[in-house]
Amino acid sequence: MQTCAEWIMQATGITCHSDKVRPGYIFVAIVGRITDGNAFAAAAAARGALVIVSDSPARLPPLTLPVITVPDARLALARLAALFYGNPSDKLHLVGITGSNGKTTIACMLEHIFTQAGLTTGLIGTIRVNTGTNSFPSTLTTPDAVSVQHYLAQMLKNKVTHAAMEVSAQGIDMHRVANVRFSAGILTNLCADHLDFHGSFASYLEAKAKFLDLLGTATPLIVNIADPYCQAIAGRFSGKLITAAIDSPADITASITHLTTYGSAFTVTVNRPLEAGNGQMLPAGRYPMTLALPGRHNVENALLAGIAALVHGLAPETIGAALAGFRSVERRMNIFHLEGLTIVDDTALNPGSIDAVFAALASFRYNRLIVVNAIRGQRGTAINAANAAALTGQRRKLPFELIITASNEQVGPADSVTAEEKLAFLTTLNTLKTDYTYTGSLSGAIRLALRHALPGDLLLLIGAQGMDAGRQVLSSLAKTPENPCRDQGHYPRPAWSAAAE
Repeated sequence: MQTCAEWIMQATGITCHSDKVRPGYIFVAIVGRITDGNAFAAAAAARGALVIVSDSPARLPPLTLPVITVPDARLALARLAALFYGNPSDKLHLVGITGSNGKTTIACMLEHIFTQAGLTTGLIGTIRVNTGTNSFPSTLTTPDAVSVQHYLAQMLKNKVTHAAMEVSAQGIDMHRVANVRFSAGILTNLCADHLDFHGSFASYLEAKAKFLDLLGTATPLIVNIADPYCQAIAGRFSGKLITAAIDSPADITASITHLTTYGSAFTVTVNRPLEAGNGQMLPAGRYPMTLALPGRHNVENALLAGIAALVHGLAPETIGAALAGFRSVERRMNIFHLEGLTIVDDTALNPGSIDAVFAALASFRYNRLIVVNAIRGQRGTAINAANAAALTGQRRKLPFELIITASNEQVGPADSVTAEEKLAFLTTLNTLKTDYTYTGSLSGAIRLALRHALPGDLLLLIGAQGMDAGRQVLSSLAKTPENPCRDQGHYPRPAWSAAAE
């Protein structure tokens, strides 16, 4: 029987979705968490599939076309996709970025730095995909293996030379980035997240550690060594390690000299000569940088992105000029003003990102702080309990009024908050004696915040999909006659309570 590689020579395409099969396609049947691809093999055959690939042939229906049995269908999909598209990552300078927080900002920073350096640049990330001549919204942080290889092949076709890619823990575990060659890796930071998928924090950490297996011995791994979990994973890496930290011992460090609401100034110190990918050596030295983004965490993001650019041969001066012109990514510490209020919109979705946002608020000037937080839907009870505990921890350091919402009218089934998730979040707040107000709708939560707000106050909108429409809803509500900010807040303020709908 022909091997998978031999079938590739005849194939017109490859997919694991039966509805995408066209005549001559290879259909890879994957046993998923919800559905079993083997059950759709007959449909794939009817649509003209060339061959079926499965790691569970006993689950297949009777078929007349060839079946190839493999040990792992997901790995086979990744290998087949790479072969079909000609292993495009082998011909790209591709930086893989993993970690709990900062991936999106770092990827976009790298895209901006490479572009400003005159390079044709690509991006695969949470917010969008850029194939060099075409940019469009993405649906997953790390797409499926076929899409990854397709995007990389499109980049090559469009003469992209340098690209950045976010690599999620699920993407690693599900082999979406198997057979992708990275020219450098970045490990940002680690905290509890995606516990619904991985089951435990330990399993999540182990999935992140598998990122090391994707890097060759000559591929540099850039690590935020100040993070204890990153430090532990870095200790398992046998390849070329470059450590980074703010105000802590590392190969390359950043020292913050100025931190304000709208940006920072910092000095990057290269403590030992650094070998770049072009064979040149960057001597030890100090390089002043500025960044038009708030927060210590964004300095950390800039440091990691800057090091990745250094190892690809870019000059520190080029990197510094690019970072100075970089602007915030969608829903990452976005600051705007409305009716006398300062609003910060951030996708903070786990304890680490919640803590980072509140730390950044230390440089803000305001009268009172009002926080509207969206519960994470379809992500499990553990992460929601952890996020509630993180908010309680911040409340003990800093007074603020807290409004919790499920954003019922804004999210679809994939992101809707379950009764168990809502209970986990609110019970944690109750147990920790944290006052709050709950409202099911996002519009209700923001309307309540506006009713309580006065000019000079700071309104913080945080959360993932449930808060994506927060700014739009806020802008719409602020134009209505009931907005108290329009007449300087001459409205009674209802008492805040822990009662939940």
